[in-house]
Amino acid sequence: MHKLKHLWIFALVLLIGACSPKKKEPQFFVEAGSAAEKGKLEQGKPYKGVDGKEYSPVASLASAPKAAPGFEAARDAQRPYQGADGKFFYFPAKAFAEMGITPPKEAPPAAVVELTEAEKQQPVAEVNGLVITVGELHEKINARPPAWRRMFASEDKKEEFLNTNIIQEILLYDAAKSGKLEEDPVVKEAAEKRMVDILRRDKIAEIRKGLNITDEDMKKYYEDNKDQFVQPEGLIAAHILVKTRAEADKIYKEMNTAEKNDAVRSKLWRELVEKHSIDLESKSRGGLLGDERHRAVIQNDPAFDKVLVDALWALKEDNAVAAPVQTAKGWHVLRRYNLRKAINISFDQAKQRLQRLVERDMITRQYQEWINGLKTAYGVKDFPENLPLVTVDLTEEPNEKDDGHGHGHGPNPLGGAPAMPKVNP
Repeated sequence: MHKLKHLWIFALVLLIGACSPKKKEPQFFVEAGSAAEKGKLEQGKPYKGVDGKEYSPVASLASAPKAAPGFEAARDAQRPYQGADGKFFYFPAKAFAEMGITPPKEAPPAAVVELTEAEKQQPVAEVNGLVITVGELHEKINARPPAWRRMFASEDKKEEFLNTNIIQEILLYDAAKSGKLEEDPVVKEAAEKRMVDILRRDKIAEIRKGLNITDEDMKKYYEDNKDQFVQPEGLIAAHILVKTRAEADKIYKEMNTAEKNDAVRSKLWRELVEKHSIDLESKSRGGLLGDERHRAVIQNDPAFDKVLVDALWALKEDNAVAAPVQTAKGWHVLRRYNLRKAINISFDQAKQRLQRLVERDMITRQYQEWINGLKTAYGVKDFPENLPLVTVDLTEEPNEKDDGHGHGHGPNPLGGAPAMPKVNP
């Protein structure tokens, strides 16, 4: 009887255990590995989970690093995931909501205190009789970006900045002068380039400051470049021009019997253009129709023969190839690339963009006028007849091989600052 009583109690415990709600597995965070790590988690800081992995916080999905293969869904759902760099991340906002805790408030950043003239003159260091003042250190630290400044808010970090960015620079500069490095050709060249960069920057700033862009300026640019803002629907297309129908039929058959793979077909198309097309103008562009100002074939396009336009618009799929058609120039094999959607941006809608475009245009023009003035002042002479003597080595080094997108991996071919200013639109 006593034994039966114990068995009954044991069964009751099991029954209660089975009926008790199970602990819900966290979805938006991995449990912390210790009490100390839990404290970090609850503050939204990097912490180590029970799985032994270090999880770093991510402010939002927009700023979240790219996910490793297989973790894309977890990242999109804002769950803990592994990044493409092998590190692990979590979203504190989601974790806080799941844990039912209030996100910790960040302390407001300390305001920059305006120093008095007397405070600015106080010394923080002296190097060989040269005094470094509070004002100089204050100015140099606060000239950096906000995120960077936070690193140097503590006293020991201010001292580190003083030693690394000011004292050490003075010591190295004096040592360089003692070693007569000012006479080194590399140093002289760097100084000359820096002078040119500063002059160019200041000239562009001067031009920009003197600009007065009116509505009339923007309207003129809008009308002169209307195709940037208003374009009908059009087809980006290419052709191979040959002399005979037999040649055209052979090319058409070769394209249509090729593997149904866009990459394979594109490679074959480029080879056929290079080998057969007699249209030298489009040959270097893979047979692309159109030019700088007219890049797409629109319906009833007067810039192209009607048979070409009709044949292209009869193609309903991208990368499709049309049967050969004849014009006065010869026989054409046509390929449709893609449909360019129509755009219709009014002057009012384009105003903000026009402001930037006109500014860039004016700066470029005035800068070139200034350069032309310098050419006249310094008696610049050109001898274009001798340019053919300059040959360019087009052989490729192994590490400079084209990547398939027209970009090499070698050094910048420009080799230095451009003569014309780069003005961001």
